[in-house]
Amino acid sequence: MNKRFKHLLIAALGCFSILACKKESIKNVPKTDSTSIRTEALKSDSVVINPTDTLTNLVGKSVIGTHLLSESKLTPRLKTLLGTDYDQMVKYWNTETPFEKEGEILHASGCKQHDCNTYSYDLYIDIKNNKINVYKFSESKLNVFAEDNFNIVLKDSLLNDLNIKKSNAKIK
Repeated sequence: MNKRFKHLLIAALGCFSILACKKESIKNVPKTDSTSIRTEALKSDSVVINPTDTLTNLVGKSVIGTHLLSESKLTPRLKTLLGTDYDQMVKYWNTETPFEKEGEILHASGCKQHDCNTYSYDLYIDIKNNKINVYKFSESKLNVFAEDNFNIVLKDSLLNDLNIKKSNAKIK
């Protein structure tokens, strides 16, 4: 019985020590110099795991998986940019592509599940200029939301993909 008591005590102490451990939160993120551009958007974000994370670490990750639309520092900016369209974007961002990077532009897209022709969104983030553009395709219409009226210049495959979407939606 004494041996059993010791084992139970060790197991209980082990459980308490595991429960007592807390995840360390980042309090301070170092500033960047002119050679490494980082946006302030994810500076104290809950998605940031360590101080060296930047927006470029989103490449290959999904918008839903990174909680970009709901819990990131970009969320308030997206809400301001899209206004009343923000809730609809969150609602219909079901089927998605992961982030890709071309030059200094990050891109991801999402659409209404089983109905991409009715509602789809393209999210562009200009890392260098720290600006966001959202292209909303809805019912054969295109609305472009440009943060601070800054239109991100798309080229190469990003421009080609956008032109294909416009053509498919019969938008000039």
